[in-house]
Amino acid sequence: MMTVRHGSSLTLSTFAAGLALAVATLSNAAEPPATSLPVPVDQAPARMIIPPGFKVTPFAAEPDVVQPIAFTIDPRGRLWVVENFSYPIWLGGPHGKDRVVIFEDSDGDGKFDRRTVFYEGGTSFTGIELGHGGVWLCATPNLLFIPDRDGDDKPDSAPVVALDGWDVKAQHNMFNALKWGPDGWLWGCNGILSNSRVGRPGTPDGDRTPINTGVWRYHPTRQVFEAVAHGTTNPWGLDFDDYGEAFITNCVIPHLFHVVPGARFQRMFGEDFVVNSYGLIPTCADHLHWAGGHWTESREGKDHAKHSEVGGGHAHVGAMVYLGDNWPDSYRNGAYTFNIHGHRVNHDRLERKGSGYVAHHEPDLLNGNDVWFRGLELKYGPDGAVYFTDWADIGECHENDADNAHRENGRIYKLSYGDPKPVKVDLAKQSDEELAKLQLHKNEWYVRTARRLLQERAIAGGDVSKARDVLNTILRDNPETTRRLRALWTLYAVGALDEKALLGILTDRDESVRGWAVRLLGDAGSISAPVAARLTTLAKDEASPRVRLALASALQRIPVADRWPLAEVLASAKIDPADPMLPLMTWYGVEPLAAADFDRAAEWTTRVQLPMLRNFLARRVVTADAAKGLAALGPVLKLDRDDVRGDVLDGVLDALRGRKQVPRPEGWAEIYAGLAATKDTSVLEKALRLAVILDEPKAIATLRATTLDAKTPADRRARALSTLVERRVPGLGVELRSLLSDAAMRGLALRSMAAYTDADTPKVVLDAYAGLTEAERDDAVATLSARPSWALALLDAVEKGVVPRRDVSVTAARQLLALKDANVAKRLETVWGTIRPTSADKTSLIAKYKSVLASKEPADPSRGRALFQRTCFQCHKLFDGGGDVGPELTGSDRANADYILENVLDPSATVARDYTVSTIGTADGRLISGIIREQNDRTLTIQTANERIILAREDIEDFKPSNVSMMPEGQLERLTDQEIRDLFAYLAAKGQVEAPAAGR
Repeated sequence: MMTVRHGSSLTLSTFAAGLALAVATLSNAAEPPATSLPVPVDQAPARMIIPPGFKVTPFAAEPDVVQPIAFTIDPRGRLWVVENFSYPIWLGGPHGKDRVVIFEDSDGDGKFDRRTVFYEGGTSFTGIELGHGGVWLCATPNLLFIPDRDGDDKPDSAPVVALDGWDVKAQHNMFNALKWGPDGWLWGCNGILSNSRVGRPGTPDGDRTPINTGVWRYHPTRQVFEAVAHGTTNPWGLDFDDYGEAFITNCVIPHLFHVVPGARFQRMFGEDFVVNSYGLIPTCADHLHWAGGHWTESREGKDHAKHSEVGGGHAHVGAMVYLGDNWPDSYRNGAYTFNIHGHRVNHDRLERKGSGYVAHHEPDLLNGNDVWFRGLELKYGPDGAVYFTDWADIGECHENDADNAHRENGRIYKLSYGDPKPVKVDLAKQSDEELAKLQLHKNEWYVRTARRLLQERAIAGGDVSKARDVLNTILRDNPETTRRLRALWTLYAVGALDEKALLGILTDRDESVRGWAVRLLGDAGSISAPVAARLTTLAKDEASPRVRLALASALQRIPVADRWPLAEVLASAKIDPADPMLPLMTWYGVEPLAAADFDRAAEWTTRVQLPMLRNFLARRVVTADAAKGLAALGPVLKLDRDDVRGDVLDGVLDALRGRKQVPRPEGWAEIYAGLAATKDTSVLEKALRLAVILDEPKAIATLRATTLDAKTPADRRARALSTLVERRVPGLGVELRSLLSDAAMRGLALRSMAAYTDADTPKVVLDAYAGLTEAERDDAVATLSARPSWALALLDAVEKGVVPRRDVSVTAARQLLALKDANVAKRLETVWGTIRPTSADKTSLIAKYKSVLASKEPADPSRGRALFQRTCFQCHKLFDGGGDVGPELTGSDRANADYILENVLDPSATVARDYTVSTIGTADGRLISGIIREQNDRTLTIQTANERIILAREDIEDFKPSNVSMMPEGQLERLTDQEIRDLFAYLAAKGQVEAPAAGR
């Protein structure tokens, strides 16, 4: 569980839900323009807040370095810095201005004394790494290689395009963070706005690798590109820990993810490339670096102090797992990242948990204490001290519409503990044996640089036998796991470990070494059948979650036809459901099998122990083919094992939601009889819901009776009714009328009426209108807005005063117009008015409500709490309770009434595409407006203002997206002046207030 929860951003039609989204956009505005320059570089270190014993010294600053977006360190300890002038207006900004500059500190005084421009004339440079005879650069749309094989710091030729296909429209989500992995591949990150298809120049589109957000790698000699993992938002930082495990830092959603090849992570928006993933891996961090609420609320504003207490904000850039030898050991293996809005370096402590890690919050390492401070990259060097860059700019972390970047600024600092001794190095001059011995060095800079140099020498045909002897001794005899791993990786890099040798290492005494042997066996691509058989043998006796995670990852590299034996061993083992990665990684490897052999996958559900896997297996086979999938699952549903049947039924029901014309499996009568005889009420209820989907008359009658039985628990009645309505059971529209007198079912009944073309619905609903609660009135209006004839009846009721004008929200009014009925449009304008107030109207409304809030009439936060609970408590968390459908409000700038008013009154002024309204017309004349939440080739899921609806695509006649916010205007008109004062008082409270006394 996270210390501070980040709720999903789903809007409803209540005022508080609208307010939630308004608050969610509250801090979208950039910081106020700075009125001063950055703190002078010679004074900046004194302003910075760092732990005792540390010190910051300037290494380079403007005008010698400007716009330092990335850097790396060569074998001589020199910094190769990318200066980026393209940002922030990538497509229309300065072209051919980006450059690579070398900074050298030859006298060891901590400041550069030699500056060399290696290359200039680039565009969109966002990452750099050295190796294999040249310089590698991220330069969207290309990965460039600039050769410098003689090492004279001058390009041997024009840049060579190693890969192309990155999307130039990625804006601030450009690919970045180049770093050599322990596997000898070049790794990098990729942002969510970049829908890229990457390959070598000239590669046909069908042979390219798709990636939009996640992690990738490229082998410099095999010239192979792979997507390592998918998901997150805008990862801009990558590093490896002492065990070779990769971590990325990420903007917007939670900030840290443990990367395993084949992982699929939670995303800011959009669907995973594999539609049958069913679940995505969350962050490994148990905390956020802002004080809750929507991520936009952590940007600097009136409530910045609260966010500062827990880390400073949502925008994280740069990643470093400190493995140097200058800082105290208590900082070793910590993950460090810049927090742009917090102007600081956050510190997370990494701890093993199950097959993966959990990252705990630690005190910040450094605070720049200057609004101009914008750290981007940090790395430790030969003396163990850490170099870090400062972009030295103000404003948002990206600007899309204007070029207000300060390209004259930039700094590089050095953070050291005590006074490190100057180090003079040139690892390229060391012998193979010396480089091999550096694998024992405490400072990982030496380890990684020496490994790469040895790899290059081996690839060039050099005799590295002396290095192999040293490395084999370390691997065999060294007592420290991390040193043995270093030897393993370097032996692999120099080609000294073939398949036979790696198979032998599978019996190693150390779990981490065994796990890496598994990974390296799949490093070259597809795993052969003999190797897969050997991995299966390992899996049968392997108890380590870490090794099992490596096996689950390797499973995705085995051809589907050869995958079953290992998959069955892994999935049938006891898996901790609380493990953050292993259950889902196992499923990702298993998923193609379920669609390849229905009978085998169905039988498998009886042997897997994890409920999630039983559910997913059943869901996958039925998704692939409903008839064949259900037939295959028939024997399982006959078993007298309710634990298995319950999980399988859950998967089946998930697969069939919204589906029509589902055939009954062979032997259905026998299957249903067995299910109906169960004493487990949960299994029986699921069986009935499945039976309705299969048009079983007895089940339909039973669920109808359940729906109408006031003695049955309300939640069961609601599920029964939802199943019947989703199936569009004939004749149910008339029966819904009787539920309008049932308080427990009234709201759902009102919503359900929209699915039926009952001509009497308007009269029935309007006759009951006066006795409805506020939420039920929302349901009633939404239903009557679904069809033209009903809409006219609604508008007549508004004109007569049966339905107050304020009960017709702007959301409802938009839907009425979307009906495209001339009579409805004319009546709407006559009895309700136009939809969008003018700017003058909104200015007047802001003044009106500010006057209400400024009244001397006392506000009662307790009554405001009651109003909040009545309108949106079930969907939004505030303080110590509430739902998690919409964004949490606890950490937001709730006391900023001016901004809240502006956004509530004009919510569509700025709206993210994921929260815009789409309008759908069905074959039976119904109109539905809402946010598209999920879609596949058979169904579409849409969240309306008051319910989530799953539609079969065959029932959809028309689909129209828009750029209008789901949050309706006019919400305050539904509240009295006193209610507005009470609600705002409650929202502004610093903590939970007492509930109102009875009768208040």
